[in-house]
Amino acid sequence: MRLKALVKEVMKTNVITIDADSSIKEAAFLMKDNGIGSVIVTGAKHVKGIATAEDIVYKHVADGVGKKISEIMSEKLITIDPEKTLEQASELMEKHSIKKLPVMKSDKLLGIITASDIARIEPILFETLIEGMKIGRKSLKPLSKTGPTEQCETCGNFTDDIHEVNGEWICSSCEEVEKNN
Repeated sequence: MRLKALVKEVMKTNVITIDADSSIKEAAFLMKDNGIGSVIVTGAKHVKGIATAEDIVYKHVADGVGKKISEIMSEKLITIDPEKTLEQASELMEKHSIKKLPVMKSDKLLGIITASDIARIEPILFETLIEGMKIGRKSLKPLSKTGPTEQCETCGNFTDDIHEVNGEWICSSCEEVEKNN
């Protein structure tokens, strides 16, 4: 009999946060410096939302919205309890078409779990999650004539040169780094 892995066993506990009054540029540098695709936005010692690299690209860069991270963050935060299973986390991500779930207990931020975390532990769940998200998502407008623009799950960059490697959608640059390691 196989036991199901729990969110608390896989989540990252060193969650990078940023104050709601911080600039979008500060958030972008924080993501870049830490090699992550999102930051949790806080204010008055509580979680206010999440801002992703995609929020910065689509809302700030493409649409010219905001100067503060609080102006582009997602306020409707979808969270998960640390005692839930990875299968439940995957289902929640698929249902809401998201790749990152803050892990919270009694309004306290304990960690974060991402689709990539699930891929490392439960590759079959990850494949199901990605397929479900592809079915329900809007296609992105192509930036080039070679194909649709997608986000690399490793570095978070948007590119038209993306392909699946070991269950993860990555760009050629990240694939090269992975091959050399």
